Amino acid sequence: MERDELNRVLAWLDLQNDAVFNKIPPEKYSYYLDNALKAGEDAAEKFAGQSIRELYQQNHIDIKLDKSDGLFFTVQFRAQFEFSEKKNIRRVTLYQPSLESLQSCCRLSLEKIIDIHLAHEFFHFLEYSRKKPVSETLEKVCNVALGPFRGYSTVAATSEIAAHRFCQLLNGLEYYPTYYDFLWLVKSGKQTEHELNDLFNRSRQIIELIH
Repeated sequence: MERDELNRVLAWLDLQNDAVFNKIPPEKYSYYLDNALKAGEDAAEKFAGQSIRELYQQNHIDIKLDKSDGLFFTVQFRAQFEFSEKKNIRRVTLYQPSLESLQSCCRLSLEKIIDIHLAHEFFHFLEYSRKKPVSETLEKVCNVALGPFRGYSTVAATSEIAAHRFCQLLNGLEYYPTYYDFLWLVKSGKQTEHELNDLFNRSRQIIELIH
């Protein structure tokens, strides 16, 4: 699979994991995917050539390295962003053991792994500080229909897709960042290489049909 094809497949898998994905009309798949990727690309263009750590200094965002594993209930975090204008909090917590586990499965330095996560969280900082999440800029999806009543929801995954694309471009990565998570799944035995390739190929076929 070509690199650009794989990068789009990875973004598609993020969209597919959204809580309201099954409510999105198939003819709208490309709309959400394309606009989310473009939001990340536009943001990355504005900060091209800048150091992510300098951007943290300029925006007074604290970086905390935590020695704990980042496990909360059944979810393991590698990074967590806290932002509150009222409490004057701007902080990203990085969970070192989790980052080191990821680093051991790919050909990137730990410093690069850290920069990847800092860039991802910086994009969310931009969303929060400007009060303009990517998901809020796109059409809402009808997720509840009871007689005349209609309930609508944002597609939250579009913010994640934009953040991943921003992170990829700002760090000059060859692949959309979740590629390294999939490498980790295979190396840690949670998924076989055959299962991963099958997932990518099936997703590519779907993308070819919807484009």
